[in-house]
Amino acid sequence: MRQLPHGLLASLLWCSLSVEAYEPDILGTTKGVRHQAVYDDLRGNVACQFGRLPKQLPLDEVIERILCQDPQTQLSWAHAKIQAAQVGLSRSAYLPRLDGRLSSSQTDRFDGAHRRYNAASLELSWVLFDFGRRNAAVRNAHQLLLAANANQDATLQGAFAQAAQVYYDAQAAERSLAASVHVAKLAAENLEAADARYKAGTSAISERLQAQTALSQARLREVRDRGALRNAIGTIALRMGLSPNTPLQLAVDLTPLPDTHFVKAIDKLLTQAHQEHPALLAARAQLQAANAAVEEVRATGLPSVVFTADLSQGRSMTNGDTGEQSHSIGLQLTVPLFDGFGHTYQIRNAKARVEAEQANLANAEQQVALDLWTHYQTLSTETQSLQRTGELVEQSRQALEVIQGRYHSGVGSMVEVLNTLTAYADAEEQHIQTLSHWQTSRLKLIASLGQLGFWAL
Repeated sequence: MRQLPHGLLASLLWCSLSVEAYEPDILGTTKGVRHQAVYDDLRGNVACQFGRLPKQLPLDEVIERILCQDPQTQLSWAHAKIQAAQVGLSRSAYLPRLDGRLSSSQTDRFDGAHRRYNAASLELSWVLFDFGRRNAAVRNAHQLLLAANANQDATLQGAFAQAAQVYYDAQAAERSLAASVHVAKLAAENLEAADARYKAGTSAISERLQAQTALSQARLREVRDRGALRNAIGTIALRMGLSPNTPLQLAVDLTPLPDTHFVKAIDKLLTQAHQEHPALLAARAQLQAANAAVEEVRATGLPSVVFTADLSQGRSMTNGDTGEQSHSIGLQLTVPLFDGFGHTYQIRNAKARVEAEQANLANAEQQVALDLWTHYQTLSTETQSLQRTGELVEQSRQALEVIQGRYHSGVGSMVEVLNTLTAYADAEEQHIQTLSHWQTSRLKLIASLGQLGFWAL
């Protein structure tokens, strides 16, 4: 080859800039990033494409809209893509490297003469052997990608549970408002009865005043419940990326309750969580990555063999125009000898990171077990409480009907009526809160197993 044209290097420069702008995924690392939104193989990916708001918002659509707007889920996905790119970077070390160079220099001499020298070269280098350093780097990056995917899964399940929580809170606020409206209506009926008895001269004015006070309290409770509902609906709208003033109407009440067929003996649930919980999967992957990092650091202190090739041309212009050409092919052996003990402390650092990841895994295992046990017991308690509060509502309702009937018939006192009405209102509120807690406890138990998804709805 007699000449290395500058046009070739210009073409290589243009290709380099084009690749930089296009950023193709030649090594296919983006396939390693999970796009599954939650633990649900049947539903598939959350598309984040929605039409107009339906007249009645179902729970699954609210959750999907909130997931698409949640910054934490977007952040976790970005971290997974960052780690996927790191996998590609570690794999690229197996490929050769080709560099092109252009240089131009001018020398001014004391006698007034000028010497200009132009040079162009292509340099190829390819690592052939490095005692497993690149392999360890790839395994390190791959395990960190698995950890990033698991962390993304955990973040998505957490956001899923929070989205369901705001929906259940809004539904509880709706039920509370309906109950307070009903109680206010009953209080108004009591006031009418007390007023009629007072005008008939069969009761003192104190009973009428007591009934009037009870009605004012019931209306105050209604005002507060209405404000709580507006707050809950506005929270849902904001979480979905809408204005808090957006009118939203939730779907029908979730009762009857979904089943709990997934609940098994606590020992089986602990075993299941130990195998499938994303927090544990992430911790194990980080531990494997730390082990691979130790091998990578150790390999950097070992020799490496590199294939090199160089093709260059220079042109000197003084009095005349002379050209120089050269090319070389060879093997380069690099043997690290001494680096001020830096490599030793790099290994110590990597080993300490392994110990830290082992402790992190033990901590994650303990936390998952504690959360699972807590949510298991909470769901068990709320299930029993739900039955008892339902019975309490029915009993207090029947008692209220009897006491009101007696009072309207001229028997009994307003104190009995008001006490029974208060007991009924409290029973309704307890039942509503227990129902909401049961729903969230159920989802939290599934989340503590690491399996929360749309199937749970």
